[in-house]
Amino acid sequence: MEVLLLWLDELDDLVFGIALLWEPLRRIVLQIGFAAALGLHFSLPPIDYETVLAAIAFASVVVWLVAVLAHWRRGTEAPTAAA
Repeated sequence: MEVLLLWLDELDDLVFGIALLWEPLRRIVLQIGFAAALGLHFSLPPIDYETVLAAIAFASVVVWLVAVLAHWRRGTEAPTAAA
């Protein structure tokens, strides 16, 4: 039992060590993404953002609705008899 607790302690140290390393990397990745977004915005011809955003919103609602219906249908199926 003590070996398991020591292993869990080491795993805890590993997880929080990765989290501490991730924070500076996250900031760098966000800066790269921001620079890329600005570059795309200024290099491409103007597009109708409202149409693109509306299509993305519609697609996400459709995916959500399909998932809800699939979950609801799975919950309403008749249970099978256990052997």
